[in-house]
Amino acid sequence: MIRLARPADAAFIRELACLSILSSLPANRQADPEIARQFVLRSYADLEQTLSSDRNLLVLVEEEPGTRELTGYLMIELDQIEPSTGEKQAFMVDIAVLTDRRGRFATARLVKKASALCRARGLKYLVGMVSASNTVARGLARCLGFEEERVQIVRRLDGPPGGSRT
Repeated sequence: MIRLARPADAAFIRELACLSILSSLPANRQADPEIARQFVLRSYADLEQTLSSDRNLLVLVEEEPGTRELTGYLMIELDQIEPSTGEKQAFMVDIAVLTDRRGRFATARLVKKASALCRARGLKYLVGMVSASNTVARGLARCLGFEEERVQIVRRLDGPPGGSRT
């Protein structure tokens, strides 16, 4: 069952976000996993308050039928503006499903429910970002009807990019 997240769900969301960040780090960033985990903890430090008061953030969780155990979440900003068109759109900030629950369509259920709620608010687009190296997530996104619209480019500044070019 998909439902709106409550403040009591914040600990689960924080814990799963810390676990899932490792699979979403871009391969070329050479990021320290512990620093990324600490960043997630800081970012979600006051999630209980945010879940109670932020009307521009939609957070959904999936509960396992019968046990009411949480299996995943989807966090969406409802007030993002697309930079080239000026259109208001929904932006998927984060999505994660417990490792042992993957392959059971939890992501599809979360995205379907979020799409319906965003559509009901008059939004035409649901967008998100996926690391280029995360081929599983990119394939799943295509299966869920997402299209690749933009490509983020990155250039390292602390050494010669791509070898000897300047």
